[in-house]
Amino acid sequence: MAQHISIIGQIATEPKLFTPAGGAEFCTFRLASSDRRFDAETKEWSDGETNWFTINTFRGLARHAKQSFKKGDRIVVAGRLRLRDWENEGKRGTAVEVDAEGVGHDVRFGVSGFLKANGVEGANQTPAATPSEDSREASADPTPPERSRVDADRGGSDDAGSPDVARSSDGFTPQLASA
Repeated sequence: MAQHISIIGQIATEPKLFTPAGGAEFCTFRLASSDRRFDAETKEWSDGETNWFTINTFRGLARHAKQSFKKGDRIVVAGRLRLRDWENEGKRGTAVEVDAEGVGHDVRFGVSGFLKANGVEGANQTPAATPSEDSREASADPTPPERSRVDADRGGSDDAGSPDVARSSDGFTPQLASA
């Protein structure tokens, strides 16, 4: 029986992409997740214990994760929890791993852009344009150009009539209308 879990945390190691002979590509990294609580009496925030997880992504998600994330990024992970007991040179422990089904930036403290892979083949290929480290962090306008173009074509309104939301060309993805 698979236990599904969602975790918000900070990437603690650089994501590494592996391609084993005859196997599916996978990307792995460590994630640190800590509770943070506000003490009403002292009016201060305090950190709780840190939980450590090994995050494993596979196939297209692995390639996209390697391109999208770096050490220090805050992310949200949803996937299947796996606990594995291990023993090595007299030491014993339990490895806590998550086989990720979805991973994304935690946009609570910042913004993130999105570059969609095209079609079924695109899911197995590297996107044509990858944001550079500098542009990803220093971009004043986080809205990709294709979103602005779609918004202008749609007139900046969705099916519900809201003036602030537009639908993309696929008709499903809500997007902010340009000013």
